[in-house]
Amino acid sequence: MSMLRLYRRGSIFVFSLVAIGTLGCEGIDRHHDSRVGDIAPPPEDVDFRTASTTETANFPDLIEEMIQKRDVYIAHLIQIERAYLDVGDINRANWARRQRELTEKVEIYPYLTERATVQQNVQAQVIPRDSIPEADKLFDQAYAMYDKFVGVPFVGFAYLNKQEPRDAADLFKRVINEHPTSDKVDDAAYFIGNIYKEFLRNDDPDNELALRYLRWAWSLDPRTPHPARFDAAVIYDFRLHDRDKAIELYHDVLALEEAGNNSNQRFSATRIAQLTDDDDSHLKPQEPRVANQKPQPQRTDTTATNEPTPDTSREPGPVSSRMPDGDGE
Repeated sequence: MSMLRLYRRGSIFVFSLVAIGTLGCEGIDRHHDSRVGDIAPPPEDVDFRTASTTETANFPDLIEEMIQKRDVYIAHLIQIERAYLDVGDINRANWARRQRELTEKVEIYPYLTERATVQQNVQAQVIPRDSIPEADKLFDQAYAMYDKFVGVPFVGFAYLNKQEPRDAADLFKRVINEHPTSDKVDDAAYFIGNIYKEFLRNDDPDNELALRYLRWAWSLDPRTPHPARFDAAVIYDFRLHDRDKAIELYHDVLALEEAGNNSNQRFSATRIAQLTDDDDSHLKPQEPRVANQKPQPQRTDTTATNEPTPDTSREPGPVSSRMPDGDGE
C-alpha cells in the first residue's frame, strides 16, 4: 500500500471523528429529545415576560373596558327593542330582547379576584331541568310558609323584617343549593327575591339581593310565570329612581304579557307614559293633579280600555304570587 493511499484513509478517518463529535450520536437528520431532563429549571424568581408587557398591562382597566363595552352593546339592543316596539313589530322586538337576555346571561368571570364567590359557583351549575321529589317536598314546605304571610291582603305587613320570612327564604335557598337541577329552582329564585323586596327590607336596604334573585328567576326561565320583571321594575322606579331601567322592564312586562297579570300590565303602561313625561313623573316635584287627567297610552293588546286608571303615585304593595296550575298550594 502506497503512502498516498494511507494518507487519504487517515484523513477520511479523522474527518469522520470530527463529524461525529460535531453532530452527536443522534445523526444529522434527528433532533434532540426535549423530554430528556438534562436541563435545570430556571429560578422561580425569574420573570420571562417582556418589559413592555409588564409595564403596559393594566388589568383593572382592561376588565373595566370590557364590561363597559358589554354594557354599551346591551344598551344598543335595548334601543333596538324599543324602536321595534314603537312601530308595532313585536317579532323583531322579541329578537332583540332574547339577544339581550342571552348576552346578560353570559357569565363574567372574577378576573380580579383569587376565587369565584360561592354564589357565582352555585349559579354556574343551576338549571331548571329535572323533577326531583325531594326538591318538590322542600319547595312545598317553603311555599306553605310563604303563603301564610303573603296570601291575605295587608296581613303581610305584620311580617316585615320578622323571622318567618327569613325562614321561608332559607328554605327556598335550600332548594337551589341542594337540588340545583330541580325544575323548581327558577320558582325558588323568584320567591326569594320577592321576600327580600317585600318583607326583609332591613336585611336588604340597597335592594341588591332582591334584584339579584329576581333577575336570576327570569334568566333561568325567560317565560317565568311570576311577575319577576314587574317587581324589579317597581324597585328601579320607586326605590332606586332609575328611570331608564324601570322603563325598560315595564316594556318587557307589556311585550311578554308577563305572568298574564292585566293589572301589572296596566300599571306598566301608565308608568311608561308618566316616566317619559317629566312633568308627570314622580321623579320630579309637582303640584297635585286631578285623577285621570292624563290620557291613557295607546295599547296594542286586548286589555279592556274601560279599566280604572291604576294608582301609580306609590309602589304597589305585597301581592300574592300563586304557583301556576295550583302547584305549591
